[in-house]
Amino acid sequence: AYLEAGFLERIMGLTWQLFLKGLRGETTVINISAGEPHTASRTPMAYVGTSTKQLEYGQNKTLADYNIHNESNLFVVLRLHGGSDEDPPPKQLPDDVELTDAPDMITWDDDPDGSRAKMPCGHAIGPESLTAYCESLLTSGKFRFLCPYIGPENGVYCGKEWDFSTVRKLAVLTREEKEKFEKRITENYLRKACGIQECPGCMSLCERNDKKDRRVVCPLCSKKKEKLYEFCWYCLHDWLNSSSTTKCGNSSCSNEDPRLKILRDSPKKAVVGVKDCPSRRACPQCGMLIEHERDCKHMVCPCGEKFCFICLKSAARGTYVCGSYNAPCTVAAIQTTIPGA
Repeated sequence: AYLEAGFLERIMGLTWQLFLKGLRGETTVINISAGEPHTASRTPMAYVGTSTKQLEYGQNKTLADYNIHNESNLFVVLRLHGGSDEDPPPKQLPDDVELTDAPDMITWDDDPDGSRAKMPCGHAIGPESLTAYCESLLTSGKFRFLCPYIGPENGVYCGKEWDFSTVRKLAVLTREEKEKFEKRITENYLRKACGIQECPGCMSLCERNDKKDRRVVCPLCSKKKEKLYEFCWYCLHDWLNSSSTTKCGNSSCSNEDPRLKILRDSPKKAVVGVKDCPSRRACPQCGMLIEHERDCKHMVCPCGEKFCFICLKSAARGTYVCGSYNAPCTVAAIQTTIPGA
């Protein structure tokens, strides 16, 4: 609504002052003299300070209709238009992509005019759904893209891994999305899987030459500070205890590899019907943290190690020693050591 100067009726023999508040945090004083002509204007406003009434534009009302008196306070409230209300254009799949009429596995949209790609595993998904699903995986710390399809009749989970080149193409990622995805994939992989840390001084990603070192030196910070800069690999604080290579001297330091806490705090779940199995394990060979998604208990680490997620026994000559992929076995305790740590 707007306040028109015609509202300010001529009061014979009087000069009124009205106080307008609400714009830029200031109070504007308007003087109204009897018989003074007013040019009609529009100012986004207004509420009467004593009554909660809203002034109306073009309704031929006077100040008296709103119980406005000399030295009344009026509060101006801007009415804002929304920003751009245009949705981005729908993503268009490349011409060489195999399309399918099957419903989107995320939204179950089966619009015949919709654009849905057939993934390498054979299941259908649209580019917008694929983008949103993969973003949710990266936000939760994942770095692998596994097909989430579950058969509605048999409840079988697909779980086939999609490589990033496939995701990038079939999600029709923009340049900004591609850069964001690549950054999150790398960060999640380095920090949550490989035990990479950030130097507390310069925030550079660091890896230890010797995985058993706790007292480490950052060459970039040392050069900048023109003296040796050492920090604790576990608590990421400056190394205070110059006489030790195992205890940094910080009272808050747990003195353990931070990945051990991740393992210790991981929730329990049922794996192939075996209850109370930790949902995160460290690879028995390289120490990479692996989180169980669903179904099969047999794991293959990127380092090539094959092991059982439940009992942690490594495969012998390529054969899992605890039975088939869904055979129950004894749950190994939460790991308290990590190879190489």
